[in-house]
Amino acid sequence: MDLGIYELDEHGRRLFRPAMPPFPPLEDVHDVLEAANAAVREFDRRLTEWDRHSAVGRLFARLDAVHSSGAEGSTTTFTDLLEYESALRTAPDVDDATIVAACADGLNEDLAWTTPEDLVLLLHRRLFENHRNRMLAGGAGHFKALPNYTGDPDFPGGMFGYTSPASIQTALREWRDFTLATAPATPELLRQVLSHWMFEHIHPMTDGNGRIGRLLVPILMRRKGQTSTACTFLGEAVHENKGLYIGVLKDARITGKTANYSRQMLAFIRTTASANINRLDRLQSIEKDWRARFARVRSDSVVHRMIAYAMIRPVFTINDAQNDLGVSFAAANGAARTLADEGLLTVPQDVKRNRLFYADEVLGLFDRFRQKSPSNSAPEGRPC
Repeated sequence: MDLGIYELDEHGRRLFRPAMPPFPPLEDVHDVLEAANAAVREFDRRLTEWDRHSAVGRLFARLDAVHSSGAEGSTTTFTDLLEYESALRTAPDVDDATIVAACADGLNEDLAWTTPEDLVLLLHRRLFENHRNRMLAGGAGHFKALPNYTGDPDFPGGMFGYTSPASIQTALREWRDFTLATAPATPELLRQVLSHWMFEHIHPMTDGNGRIGRLLVPILMRRKGQTSTACTFLGEAVHENKGLYIGVLKDARITGKTANYSRQMLAFIRTTASANINRLDRLQSIEKDWRARFARVRSDSVVHRMIAYAMIRPVFTINDAQNDLGVSFAAANGAARTLADEGLLTVPQDVKRNRLFYADEVLGLFDRFRQKSPSNSAPEGRPC
């Protein structure tokens, strides 16, 4: 039995409007729910305790944005994104990198909203308002005006239709009521997982629904006091298991039962949080090792600040470092050169000015597919 109703458009095509999903029996999901909650709480605690938790948190937000976007066909890698966010604004696909960067910025704490519907529109505007495609930019921050579909060989006509534009406001009000509700006996993480299912089947925007839907989970978990940081990520697991993700979304819709869907989504969240805890452990280990190499350097040296900087910004120009650290160009360049001479930072051999410095050891934690480039460590001259 479908978990919702079908409405007909003017052409007689069926468009699905989801019902509020039922909670599965807790005994059917208790084990994965506890594991997911424990992993998210530990990751949140670790981010909060580290001195630079806001900056480190943004690093992980960028990783989630890359993977969440990759699940939608984006080709921007983690390294590509950091290159784009540098002073050089370079990327293999600038339009794609612009959207991925906006996706990461969607987790910024300065995003003010009152209702979940407002939040959806704000996120959509942030994703597309600066796009060079005028149609995408013009539609930024607006709900869809035309029906949207996805291929489904099991559906009549081979295309599954999401909620009708005429029913968007009603469907989103129901989604909001479900999402913001609280009940002592209802685990909040389970509620947000089911809220995600509902949002995915409404598909209220012309584009960007998948990314927005996956952003909503960490944002709402934080807003409802479940985490101190927006860190309930699932983009990486979805990227690696897109077929499974689509399958469980569809299974809940067709059967009307949410246990299988809930278990898989909770497993995605646990897997992602556990992987990020491991990355955080290794990142702290790298920083400790780098600092040990310069134990004899005076503690107020810019070198030590550059080490900390490279942990949270592993791709940067000297101008980036100068501005972010509040030091002179010469001091930033000298510190970067010192780390490069030690083999901790690399720069491309064929670039002489306005170069990007790469902390390859840090990037290796976040960008598994990156190939290291031949490099040198010659000092950079001041740009003209």
